[in-house]
Amino acid sequence: MTTQPKRNPETEAKLYNERLTFYHANGQGTGTAVQFEPRINQHPGDRYNCFFLDMAPQKTVGRRGEGEPAHATFDWERKVTVKLGFADISELLSVLDGVSDHVGGKRESLYHQSGATNTMIRFSRHDSGGIALSLSRKSADSDEASRVGTILSPQESVGLGHVLRVGLFFITFPGIASTVRT
Repeated sequence: MTTQPKRNPETEAKLYNERLTFYHANGQGTGTAVQFEPRINQHPGDRYNCFFLDMAPQKTVGRRGEGEPAHATFDWERKVTVKLGFADISELLSVLDGVSDHVGGKRESLYHQSGATNTMIRFSRHDSGGIALSLSRKSADSDEASRVGTILSPQESVGLGHVLRVGLFFITFPGIASTVRT
C-alpha cells in the first residue's frame, strides 16, 4: 500500500498554476496577450486534463520617455477562453510540426460550443514562418462576436510546440504526472 504525501496548498499553487504567456503589445493599442495553461488532474475528483487558452486584447499603450515608463496592459476581463483537449492539441501540433497548414481540415478552424456560446479557433502557418492564432467567441444572445488574434514568431512557435507536446503526454496519462510531481 502506498501513501499519498501530505498536501501543501501553497506549494501546489506554485507548482501547478503555471502559464505560458506571450505578450504582443504595439504602439496602436491593438496588440494581444496569449496564455496557455496546462490543467492536469491534481486530485482524483478533478476533471481537467487539458490546456486552457486565453487571449486578451491590449488595453493600454506602453510609455517611454518623459515621466515614469509604463508597460502596456491587457484587458483580461474581456479575454476569450477555450478549453483544449487531446484532439485540439493534436490539431495544433500538426500545424506546428508542418503536417498541416491549418487546423480543422476544410473548415480551417476548430469549433467549440459551451452552453449558448460558440468559439472558433484559427491556427495556421503564417508567411513569416510563425503561426497565426485567433479566437472568435459569439454568444447566442448577442449579434456581435468577440475576436482577438496575433501572430506567434517562429521562435515562440517552436517553444509552444515543445510545451504542448509534453503537456499532451501528461494530460493523456495523468497517473504518471502525479508520480512525477511527488
